Amino acid sequence: GAMSEAIRALLKLLSIAIYAIVVERVGAFSWDTKSPWVWVLAFFMYDFFYYWAHRSGHEVNLLWASHVVHHSCEDFNLSTALRQSSTNQVFYWLFYLPMAIVGIPVTVFVIIALISLVYQFWTHTQLVGKLGWADRVFATPSNHRCHHGRNAYCLDRNYGGTLIIWDRLFGTYVAERDDEPVVYGTLVPLQSWNPLWGNLKNYAGIWRQVRSTQGWANKLMRVFAPPGWGSADAAVPGLQPGPAFTRFDTPALKWQQVYGLLASAVILGLLIHLLLAAPSLSVPQRAGYAALLVLHAVGMAWVFEGKRWALVFEVARATLVFGALASGLWFGPVLPSAQLAALAVWAASLLVLVLARSERSRLGPQLGAPARLSA
Repeated sequence: GAMSEAIRALLKLLSIAIYAIVVERVGAFSWDTKSPWVWVLAFFMYDFFYYWAHRSGHEVNLLWASHVVHHSCEDFNLSTALRQSSTNQVFYWLFYLPMAIVGIPVTVFVIIALISLVYQFWTHTQLVGKLGWADRVFATPSNHRCHHGRNAYCLDRNYGGTLIIWDRLFGTYVAERDDEPVVYGTLVPLQSWNPLWGNLKNYAGIWRQVRSTQGWANKLMRVFAPPGWGSADAAVPGLQPGPAFTRFDTPALKWQQVYGLLASAVILGLLIHLLLAAPSLSVPQRAGYAALLVLHAVGMAWVFEGKRWALVFEVARATLVFGALASGLWFGPVLPSAQLAALAVWAASLLVLVLARSERSRLGPQLGAPARLSA
């Protein structure tokens, strides 16, 4: 989620700027933003194009490589809504250009998009059961649980953002079954805590497929056909859809848990500062700040995966950041109180890592190593 928002700080304004240019240059109609009918029309248009953008994210391999980040989560709760792709900003703005072509004002578009985004947050939960008539009209938690399932009956279903009527209209609706609990995750599991690899894994897979495929037509199909096109993977028993599934897990020792809390707090603080400072930063500065967030998230993942080099990497990275904060060489101004708080957290992180290194030396290299997959 932090990585996604960091990249959004780089690209989101660009997509909105393109939308505004299209409205200004080729917008077919002028709309009165004070008219409620304009907002109603924009709501239905946005939800309609969201359905097709979302559906394309499942049925076009290149777009699935981006959207798979959201589905690779093997839990299903409100945090799943924050598990977003860092590359979706590159593709999905294209689907909403028809709204710009008919002249829907930028202000209306942005507010309707925000309403849709906020609405979809609450649908990521197992705590809300079926809602009767609402399940037939809206994208509810019950409907969205099916969308995230790897069960055979759940695959490529229930794409709606706010309304489920588009799925009913275009034949992609399915109701949640009481006799078969939804199992979450993808048919090809990520099996990693690394968010950078989570964003790049499927792109790397497409690249390997394209290189190994003969003929330009088949190469293009590897990119733009549905995921798994022309692949023999469907015959592999472990990739069959269904409720039988082994979840990815690794042991979390006490020091890893403490470091995870500290590292998460730092990532959140850095992200908030990036979003606040972004308007005053140049594009290279934003890119550098985003890269720092990515390195931080990757380092934390390596710690939890028990990589041999994780502690050395994290101590080196934390020391560099510690020095940059202490010397004032940072991206934009930092309040003294925030600087002191950040330095305190970094110092605590270093202490935990140093203690962990000494404990690893005492107990052996297997400390914190990944466990076998557990059910």
